[in-house]
Amino acid sequence: MFALMERNIALNDLQDRVKPSIYDWGEAVPEGIPQHPDIILAAECVYFEPAFPLLQQTMKDLIGPNTVCYFCFKKRRRADMNFVKVMKKMFVVEPIEDDPDRPKWSRENLHFFKVTLKKKKV
Repeated sequence: MFALMERNIALNDLQDRVKPSIYDWGEAVPEGIPQHPDIILAAECVYFEPAFPLLQQTMKDLIGPNTVCYFCFKKRRRADMNFVKVMKKMFVVEPIEDDPDRPKWSRENLHFFKVTLKKKKV
């Protein structure tokens, strides 16, 4: 998978702007990854229910006040939507609805969200 990420970055000529990294959920943030990246792309991360708490903790560790996380997954089980339910308690989770191809991918049971940090109440 890492080699595929590197290849996609090269194909899009983004070597100077994008750096792929391996990050094991629930572990410390690897060296070289900013504390709170500007953008996080997360796809097909919701597939193993026992790992949901690790993924949620990882997202809590990474998503900062200026971070936008684009999160996409294919719903396969009822538990997958429970993951989203928990995420909505932790973050602002907004479905992506303005994509012209949405009717195509939503028929495939794909879900696409924009995830940001909840604003602290003063």
